[in-house]
Amino acid sequence: MPQPRRYTDQAARQAAYRARQAQARHQEQEAKGLPATAALPTLPSRARWQALLTQARHALQTAADEMQAYYDDRSPAWQDGERAAALQERLDTVAQVLEDLDAVPP
Repeated sequence: MPQPRRYTDQAARQAAYRARQAQARHQEQEAKGLPATAALPTLPSRARWQALLTQARHALQTAADEMQAYYDDRSPAWQDGERAAALQERLDTVAQVLEDLDAVPP
């Protein structure tokens, strides 16, 4: 026995698909803590930009903290090696990026 039709025609099926996709995007933005997008996608609101910058700061700070914890957990012999020097250079670069990001005006 065939299943009953869920949608009356292809247009209704496509509209339902688009609605599900829009709902998924909306839920994803809410999960990230981002405000709703502007009515004109080419002109995002200042609040959205600030939320994205805050998210970037948080991600970079988390990476820097984890890198520093990894460095601190290694033995003194490792900390004197080449890998430690390379990691320290990356840490310095991330710290510089964080400073530059903090310089962005609100």
